Amino acid sequence: MTHILILSMAPLLLSLAPAHFAQDLRPTSSSDAVRRELVRMGEDNQKHRQEMMDLMDRLAASDSEKLAKKWKQAVERQNDLDGKNRQRLDEIVKQHGWPKKSVFGEEASGVAFLIVQHAELDYQKKYLPLIKEAVAQKEARRSDLAMLEDRILTREGKKQVYGTQLRLNQTTQRMELYPIEEEENVDSRRAAVGLEPLAEYLKRGFGIDYAPPKKN
Repeated sequence: MTHILILSMAPLLLSLAPAHFAQDLRPTSSSDAVRRELVRMGEDNQKHRQEMMDLMDRLAASDSEKLAKKWKQAVERQNDLDGKNRQRLDEIVKQHGWPKKSVFGEEASGVAFLIVQHAELDYQKKYLPLIKEAVAQKEARRSDLAMLEDRILTREGKKQVYGTQLRLNQTTQRMELYPIEEEENVDSRRAAVGLEPLAEYLKRGFGIDYAPPKKN
């Protein structure tokens, strides 16, 4: 009798269950699965990259061979992870096109951009047209495109446009800006793509005091 009672109550319990139980039973859409995968890729990438940067900071103040070995291993792990992320992004783009904000969410779309931003020059140039198109459709951030364009320009030995790229001065051992095209107008270009004034960016991110050149 007890078993019969329990079985007879099952339909009632299911009918009273919260809506999210029923939602969990439905198959997950392809785009949602990709969104979650991209977010997870971004989290893993950030974790490993932060570990590498922390080791680099410690290494700068130490000549420990053990620490140098750990840093080298961290770099190798990061390079391996970056390679896997690029391969997976290629597969996602082949199947879905560039990950749009409206389909995959802003966070996942941003992860796709970061995979490209941390890649080799040829890989960046391959995806530049797709990211430009996504920005034109308001499916990607204009600020992301600005950073990618600056990265490509500086790698090609040209002046950057938005002042997003810095390098280490080997003489002073201080971070400095790559040369900027028409630097006196850089803040107006930054504002147009949703970036904060260059002086604020440099002070907040690098502790650098900056004053843009005056317009003639």
